[in-house]
Amino acid sequence: MRTTWTSHESWAFECLNCSAAWTEELEIRRCADGHGNEAVVYERGGHPCMTPWLDRCCTACQSQNVKALASRPVAHAEVPRARGGEDVAMVFHLRRMHAW
Repeated sequence: MRTTWTSHESWAFECLNCSAAWTEELEIRRCADGHGNEAVVYERGGHPCMTPWLDRCCTACQSQNVKALASRPVAHAEVPRARGGEDVAMVFHLRRMHAW
């Protein structure tokens, strides 16, 4: 069974030569074959491109000394509630029995 999903990522770049900074929006397609193998394709503007951290040139000075940083998503997931004492005791009990 083949599973495919797409995500949009924003990457920030900084030139270590002239300190220029810019961002690029990329679409990432991942395809899993169900056997633990995964293929990843990066697209910029609908065209396949290299991974964001390889072969980057500065837009201002054409230097190859560029640092790529994945931007963090804006929305944060809700922090789960702490487990009660009974749940923790059950986990330790199961570990002693080698059941978990």
